[in-house]
Amino acid sequence: MHSMLRRLGREIVCWESLTDPGRRSRLFNHEIALDTIKRKKGTEKVEALCLNFQCHTSDKLTPEDFESMANLRFLQLDHADIAGDFAKVFLNLRWLRWRGCPQHLQVTNFHLGNLTILDLSWSKVTKDWEGWDQIEMKNLRVLDLTGCADLLVTPKFSGYKNLAILILERCTQLVKIDHSISDLKCLVSLNLKFCIELSRLPVEVGHLTALKELLIDGTSVQDIPISIGHLKQLETLTASNCFSLSQLPRTICHMTNIILLSLDGSRIAALPDSIGELVHLKHLSLRDCRRLRKLPSSIGNIGRSLVELDMSGTRLSKFPDSIKNLQNLKVLRMDSCFFTEFPPDIGELTSLKEIHASWCRSIEGAIPNNITKLHNLRILRLRHLRISSIPTEIHQLSKLQILDLLHCNMIKELPRLPSSITVLYVEDELKSSHLP
Repeated sequence: MHSMLRRLGREIVCWESLTDPGRRSRLFNHEIALDTIKRKKGTEKVEALCLNFQCHTSDKLTPEDFESMANLRFLQLDHADIAGDFAKVFLNLRWLRWRGCPQHLQVTNFHLGNLTILDLSWSKVTKDWEGWDQIEMKNLRVLDLTGCADLLVTPKFSGYKNLAILILERCTQLVKIDHSISDLKCLVSLNLKFCIELSRLPVEVGHLTALKELLIDGTSVQDIPISIGHLKQLETLTASNCFSLSQLPRTICHMTNIILLSLDGSRIAALPDSIGELVHLKHLSLRDCRRLRKLPSSIGNIGRSLVELDMSGTRLSKFPDSIKNLQNLKVLRMDSCFFTEFPPDIGELTSLKEIHASWCRSIEGAIPNNITKLHNLRILRLRHLRISSIPTEIHQLSKLQILDLLHCNMIKELPRLPSSITVLYVEDELKSSHLP
């Protein structure tokens, strides 16, 4: 949220009761909130309460501190400790943020039947944390364990069958996901980004039939299980900077709803031919896959859906002939590749809006004339190429706004450029001497 909007909202809340904070709907200031509950001044009007002790305190919060706020829906208890019988205290609580929660709980009847979101990020919870058994939260939809560095193995998930979003990002010591993850039939998002010690995904991931988003960026995952082919609802799979990942399973072809596939920086040396069956794929990113030397010809089969293709930093030296079938491609990124010439069929990709081909040091000669057929082109970046000229008909590209020819030292003269250009990068000598 923008800080100005947040400040405006807080001012509006303060005007709800200028002299009695306990009659406001939200208590977002720690000192005011703590003073209100300790003096038992809270009322049914309070729906959100924020406490942040910065570090653990010896004081314990009790059920009596909260019982007057029956309509509490959001509670922040960062680094707080609680003790006592909490039966019928948090009946309407929907969202509990408890970062830095204690490892040992002194609570009974901690029933959170309506809890939807539990945020325990940056806490020292482990697989054996007492809260997994002591807190009843059968309707939980979101579990956020971001940055829980003591978590080696995930807890059992059997008690959270309504869970839709599971966030384990930056659990840097996590090495195993419990097999009970297969019980999460409602899970739509699984975030494992930067779990750097995680080297394998359990086969049971393939049982998450409702999953739409799987994020494993920055993990040590070596293989994606064949069972991933069962994830027919999956729309996003990102595995950027998975430096141990060397291949994709052929069963990826069964993930027919996938829209985004990102494998940036992985050790992928080849894509399976079955990738051509991903008929809804819109974004394919293979940036810095330095072992990748070619694309399968089947990539042309996704011509009706693919809108962005990023091959930058690969060892690709040639596109397959089927590249001309990518009729809906809007963004082509091929920076720092090993092409010796511009793709000869580039003019067939009439939907292209952006071409990024800088630092392709092997490209020589002239840019093909058929590039002038790209009437939708807005950005053309050719920095650090050894090209000798650009087509004289380039002025026909009436939508071209950015042209980057910086350090293209073989170009001695510029033709007439489109009047639509707003940003031009060329050497000063060329700009002063040859611009019309």
